Amino acid sequence: MYKIEILERKRLERGESYTEIADRLGMHKVTVSRTLKGVTMKPRTVKMLADYLGVEMERIVQLALLSIWVTLSWSDSFVLELERALFV
Repeated sequence: MYKIEILERKRLERGESYTEIADRLGMHKVTVSRTLKGVTMKPRTVKMLADYLGVEMERIVQLALLSIWVTLSWSDSFVLELERALFV
């Protein structure tokens, strides 16, 4: 659903630990760790982390939709229906 790797890469670029981010956002460090590792992906948590790390949610979601399209491109009719559903 989300391209969480983008957030994890941004965290590494900034040199921040899960604990530092958790303390600044008032979250438990396990929540931050599990989210950035892709174990759990609650929209509210992903949004908070994206905002904190300076990544636009549209980038995370759009890339995820693009991955779905590429993965499912083997079935033209299914992709056409998916495109209609997502981009109307």
